[in-house]
Parts: sequence; structure tokens; C-alpha cells
Amino acid sequence: MFDPFDKPGFLIRRLQQISVRIFAEATAAFDISTVQYGALQVIEHQPGIDQISLSQATDTDRTTIVRVVDRLSAAGLISKESNPDDRRSNRLHVTAAGARLLREVYEHAEASQRRLLAPLAPDDRADFLRHLWLLVTTHSEQTMAATDLAARRRMANGVGEAPPRRSTRPRQPRPRPNHAGMRREAVK
Repeated sequence: MFDPFDKPGFLIRRLQQISVRIFAEATAAFDISTVQYGALQVIEHQPGIDQISLSQATDTDRTTIVRVVDRLSAAGLISKESNPDDRRSNRLHVTAAGARLLREVYEHAEASQRRLLAPLAPDDRADFLRHLWLLVTTHSEQTMAATDLAARRRMANGVGEAPPRRSTRPRQPRPRPNHAGMRREAVK
């Protein structure tokens, strides 16, 4: 008999839904979605990024990223300037209001992450994150841009690279990436 709670894809999707809900509860006073917050962080760390690169870095489809950029721009959190090398694209920059919002939201967003992982023991949290890191980097070429950004940010903050594997089991060959069936979060 089929039991979705035995399937990793179902559990990962369910955990993602829970994560979005916990984030929304923790940041309700700021009226910002996880997708908008992630995009704003990427724009802050890559000033002048264009929308296509932002779409790739956040692994968000282009239609959704256009709406995200429009909302962030309308709220005065980012500015768009024409790209002199390509008039069809815009360079994106975080405004002073956007930088202020990122600082204000940061601790609330971090609290949501701590709450999400609270049921796990500290050692289990590190193992869980290492396993997630492996799955994400193995299965998504588009996510590589975002994981590279995350690694650079961790290194800039003095945290270092992705945690090394601690498993004593022999390493299995990595499966080929399969992007079929991947879903993206829609902006609310």
C-alpha cells in the first residue's frame, strides 16, 4: 500500500511547507515572503545582478522572479537601472530601505530556522544540513549558483566552507541529476 510518509519527496515537500509557515509566522510584521527575502539577500550580496541571474541564483522561474522584482521595487526595497550593455535587462540594487528591512528581518528569519530544526539534537542538525547540502548540490544545476553564493557568504562571515562529511560509510557514486518533477514555490 502506498504511504506518502515513506517517500522522501513527499516529506521534503511537507517540510518545505512547514518551513514557509514558520518563516511567515516569525516575519509576519514585515510582510515579506521567503522568495522575496531570498531574492533581496541575493541582490544585496550581488549588487547589479540582472533578473535572469537572480532567477537562476534563487532557483525561481522567470515569471515568478519578475513578479518578485516588481513587488520589491514597488515597495522601495530595490532599484532597477538599465543595463548599458543590454537595454533589455535591468541591474538590481538594494535600496537603503531594503538594507534596513534585511537587518530588521534577519534575527526573525534566523529564529524561524532554529525553530524548524529544534526537534533535532545539535549533532543531528549538522548531519541533517550536510545531507540536505549533498542532495541539493547533486540534483540541481540551477541551485549551484545559490549554493556558491551561500558558500561565499559563509566564508566571508568566517564560518568556512560547507561542513565536511562525517560518514564512515564508503562513498557511493553520485547519481546523475534528474530535474523532472521539480516544483517551484509561487509568490503569494
